Amino acid sequence: MGMGGQLGDKAELDKVQAVCMAGIARCTLRMGEIRRGMSYVREANDQQLCRDCARILEVMKQSADAAVLYELGEQYERAAAIFIKTKNLVQAARIMPKVTQPKLHSEYALKCEKDGQFEEAVRSYEAARDMDAVVRLCLDQLSTPERAFEIVRATSSSTGAQLVAHYCQREGNFRGAIEFLLMAKCSEEAFALAKTHDCMDVYTKVLGDGIGPEEAQSVASFYEGQHELGQAGHFYSLCGQYARALKLFLQCGEKEVDRAIEVVGKARNDMLTHTLIDFLMGETDGVPKEPFHIYRLYLALGNYAQAAKTAIIIARQEQDLGKYRQAHSIIYETIRQLQDQKVRVPQSLRRPFTLLHSYILVKKLIKHQNHEGAARMLLRVAKNISKFPNHKVPILTSTVIESFRAGRKQSALEYAKMLMRPEYRQLVEPDKVKKKIESMVRKPKSCTDEAAEPLSPCPITGELVPVTVLESPTTKDAIPMCIITGQHMVADDWCLCPNSNMPALYSEYIKYITAEAKGDMTARGGDDAAAAIASSPIPMEKLRAEDPVTGGEVKVTQLKKCTQDEVAAYISSYNMIDQEEPPKKA
Repeated sequence: MGMGGQLGDKAELDKVQAVCMAGIARCTLRMGEIRRGMSYVREANDQQLCRDCARILEVMKQSADAAVLYELGEQYERAAAIFIKTKNLVQAARIMPKVTQPKLHSEYALKCEKDGQFEEAVRSYEAARDMDAVVRLCLDQLSTPERAFEIVRATSSSTGAQLVAHYCQREGNFRGAIEFLLMAKCSEEAFALAKTHDCMDVYTKVLGDGIGPEEAQSVASFYEGQHELGQAGHFYSLCGQYARALKLFLQCGEKEVDRAIEVVGKARNDMLTHTLIDFLMGETDGVPKEPFHIYRLYLALGNYAQAAKTAIIIARQEQDLGKYRQAHSIIYETIRQLQDQKVRVPQSLRRPFTLLHSYILVKKLIKHQNHEGAARMLLRVAKNISKFPNHKVPILTSTVIESFRAGRKQSALEYAKMLMRPEYRQLVEPDKVKKKIESMVRKPKSCTDEAAEPLSPCPITGELVPVTVLESPTTKDAIPMCIITGQHMVADDWCLCPNSNMPALYSEYIKYITAEAKGDMTARGGDDAAAAIASSPIPMEKLRAEDPVTGGEVKVTQLKKCTQDEVAAYISSYNMIDQEEPPKKA
């Protein structure tokens, strides 16, 4: 017989022998010879035989040996069940990580708890997903209340919250007790604790926006009794008692004006509106309040036309005081509010923004050595110099200097003559500049040149017009202004600032951000940084700067060119005709 035949016969023989030994093992166990039978099973090293023999032993009430064979046969749940039932916790602990049935973990945890093995019990309760039991042990046995708090906050369990709340009360932690009582839906008990222990702030903070009308009214009554009128008014407004809320807010004077405006905006009640207006105008106490409050009231009431008119008045007052950035901010915020509400923005609001923004751009343009651009912005401002009463002379002086630098000598001479008027002449500083301006006026023939202003296509008609002209010469429609250069927009180079949503020339915005980023890096890193920037370009993702309207950060990667349809829609919206308000009836 060949070698292959011999091997085949041996394999068959081994198989037959294994079957026979398995049978012998089963019979030996059934005959009650447990030790010898267990030995046969281990020698066989057969997983299925372990399981079969384990069942035989379990029927014979030989639980300990049955559990061992179930473990060898990798039937861990059955093994664990026997170990737990027989209180063999040491053996059970070894295989519990391999057990998946929550019920077995709960039974094991309960046995461990009774045996004083609390950490092991916690692990098994967690495996059984019985987090309330974990909370109970953390509080009562392990002295780890912080862990219990975290678990309840994560699970929002009502039972767990009650356990923690009662623990907090025992420990005198009433703020914690209120939090967890509310989580357990025991709001009346929580409110009583909040009143007794002066913790109403916790009660209201936990409820947050979800506070109900009845709860809000109870809180309001409490605060009113404590003479905390602002807080009382706030909670009366939450439960819809607007008249009572407004009364309390007004008793607080200007301190609660913002909340008073908010509640009147919610109520939309003529009587409440007139009550607040009387207060703001000083009819109530003889002290007129800041006009800004009237502006905010109009916004809250949705009366955007009046809000715009009020914003213009306030901005003009700020401008007269030389607070140009504040005036600029007020006008911009009003424009943004109207745009957000899809309401027409009147040109009477856009024009002062254009003028103020032109003034603000000057410093940036000079910083970037764009003296021509700075001169054009100053000339725009100088034509409206009466709107800058506190800084007439400095503005006119800068206009002369920058115009002369940009080759616009006739314009420089025009404003130099204005500066030499008696009311301005003595205010020109320093003397060196004053002498140059005097010389310019004395020798006007040296100032006959006027550099022509560059032209670019009008985005409305396509005709070439000077870059700073903001009105179409053909249609007389207003042309939107670029917030980077102060020039008029061009249809094929149009983007919107991601922060302010104002239009800007796409190519100029990229130049501006690049210049600002280089300047910042050079300022931080000195000459080495300047050399590095000169030798290699800055990566696109690092190009960022403050936008000149809001001061918020803007990145080059955020800029996106507008489509022709988007440009047309913007121009159409920008030029909505101001509608006259209908005359009021007497």
